Amino acid sequence: MSKRIMIIVFTVLVTVVFVSPISLVYLITKPTVELNEQVFLKRSVLYAAGLSVPRVPAQIAELFDTRVEEKSGRPGTPPYYLVKGQDGQPAGYVLLRSGPGLWGEITAAVGFDAGLEKLTGVDFLKQNETPGLGARIGESWFREQFRGKRGPFTTVGEGEPAAENQFDAITGATLTSNFVKDLLNAAVGQVGDLVN
Repeated sequence: MSKRIMIIVFTVLVTVVFVSPISLVYLITKPTVELNEQVFLKRSVLYAAGLSVPRVPAQIAELFDTRVEEKSGRPGTPPYYLVKGQDGQPAGYVLLRSGPGLWGEITAAVGFDAGLEKLTGVDFLKQNETPGLGARIGESWFREQFRGKRGPFTTVGEGEPAAENQFDAITGATLTSNFVKDLLNAAVGQVGDLVN
């Protein structure tokens, strides 16, 4: 009986010894992690809005606070971001949309012009796609190709000429390219209902 009690006591002590430092590090770094997540979100919204994104986090926050306003959608719809021009008038909108990916959820900031006709940009906040293949959706050449495009979208092979409603799929990542297409087409179909 005493052997069993010793095993239980030993197990509890080992657990406390190893979990306590990890918990302490988590608590110490939690505010920094939350701040970095906010900076990352603001950077993505600014990029999707087509604005020039500063490198310094304080400047990102300042630009975001002066040019972007979070708005509540209709009841039951997610919030969106109103982007203001230099004159303070609406210049565009940014929606955060999520959809399935090959290995997990893909979350994107999708920017639209003031008329809700063309994209001003797309940035991916979250993705777990295959490195070197589907994860290339985070590369600048892939994100930049959406500026000025109009949905609903179809894909063409990487490097082929693309029309106004097409984008280059990633070679070897057909499923990821199709998931991105579906996510963008859903955003194009919803934006009018959300912001009007």
